[in-house]
Amino acid sequence: MDVAKAFTFFSEDERWMGKLGIGVLVSLLSFFILPAFLLSGYMVGIARNVMNGEERPLPEWEDLGTLFMDGLSIIVVSFVYTLPFWLLTCIAFVTTIGFGGLSEATQLNEDAIAAGVMATWGLIACLFLVFMLAFFFISPAIVIQYVREGELSACFRFGEVLSIVRDNFGDILIAGLTPFAASIVISMVLGVVNLVPCLGWIVSIVLSLALGPYLSTVTGHLYGQIAGKIGGKPSQEKFAI
Repeated sequence: MDVAKAFTFFSEDERWMGKLGIGVLVSLLSFFILPAFLLSGYMVGIARNVMNGEERPLPEWEDLGTLFMDGLSIIVVSFVYTLPFWLLTCIAFVTTIGFGGLSEATQLNEDAIAAGVMATWGLIACLFLVFMLAFFFISPAIVIQYVREGELSACFRFGEVLSIVRDNFGDILIAGLTPFAASIVISMVLGVVNLVPCLGWIVSIVLSLALGPYLSTVTGHLYGQIAGKIGGKPSQEKFAI
């Protein structure tokens, strides 16, 4: 994988400042929920363009419908894949309430009730850590499968998604850790810049606003490299759900 390219490719687009600026605006409006779909869809668009070998992978912010549907598709699939976690959480809450009712009905010792509740949540926490570790690898595979196949239903072909993880384990690990490590390094740099009064504060604020959208482009490029390595369907113009 060309990790360095993922950090620099955007500058090869003569309109990168405008595209990144729109990304920052969309990111600021993400608390309205709908813009968050657009930002996710933009990352998918980058991955698709990289897979297809586009010379300028940064998509235009013109076809908002496609960006929205791409983002919505990925978020919906991710939610479905996280359903086991929500189920575990519900079980933990029901069990906790059950222990409370059992205490009133049988007058069990409070220490025994507390031990039961702690054991339940301890088990849930362990399962949650295992699940999150698995999802760390599955999440990129979902995007890769989507841009390769071009349809939402393909993301639920679990065998194919797991095959992507198995066959590209190292690349997916790099794709997952790289933006995380970059965010830490950039945050440290911003902390130093923020020490400079006035000008440093302004620069720090501007760069902080651009950090999220920028790392999203990095992530999309890395995912696109993996998708291109596997092979996809570059001839498709429409991506159905």
